[in-house]
Amino acid sequence: MANAPECPVCGQRGVPILYGLPTRVAREAAAAGKVRLFGCVVPADPDQWTCPQSHTWKADDDALLLAAIDAAIQDARR
Repeated sequence: MANAPECPVCGQRGVPILYGLPTRVAREAAAAGKVRLFGCVVPADPDQWTCPQSHTWKADDDALLLAAIDAAIQDARR
């Protein structure tokens, strides 16, 4: 995703983290590298993004996170 935030540690583009029991489409999006599945247990203060080096962080833009997840799911449905 072109607008994804950069990792504050390594500078690589982030991938949105998706929590919860994944649907088939979510698994397909994860297989394509569009989201990263982090399981069903959501921490009290969950991270929102991860990078290829597995650094995780939160960003201040929830709308960007939701748009990235939505775009990944829509792409997987095609």
